[in-house]
Amino acid sequence: MKEIQNIDNPVLKISNEHKIITDYISRFSKNRANPDPVFADDLQTFLKFLKKDLKQHFRIEELLFYPAALNGDPSYVTCLMVLNLTREHGILETRLKAIQAVENRVGKEKGRETLLEKIGIFFDDLKDHARREITELFPLIDANPRCTALLKQYAEEMKSQSRMQE
Repeated sequence: MKEIQNIDNPVLKISNEHKIITDYISRFSKNRANPDPVFADDLQTFLKFLKKDLKQHFRIEELLFYPAALNGDPSYVTCLMVLNLTREHGILETRLKAIQAVENRVGKEKGRETLLEKIGIFFDDLKDHARREITELFPLIDANPRCTALLKQYAEEMKSQSRMQE
């Protein structure tokens, strides 16, 4: 699994993971500001790739970063933070599925602007979620040697499991 190799600096790894989100938001915002007919025609594909990449992104966080934080610093504050972030993953995934369902029903013009507004709001909420991870959870992991050691351990275990499956 390419995306979990060489976690020597958790903050660097985390910013690389969140670059995926930034790239999607940037592409959507650019095409919203200056509509591209090709993008509009292929919005369904854009949403499918977003769903796939977001699911993988959430999986990495839930298998590596969140357990490292919880097991390295099992305080009430950390537990509550991770619980809320995990809950938000589920909410964001459900909302994205709903957006895809609407996109499948909406014609090229009818209801398109409303759909684009919903996607914009979704991305605003996704940015807020990512900001909380970057400014609250990840500094906690980086500042706690036990959390950082666990993060590296979990990444190595995940890499080993990935190699065994190949």
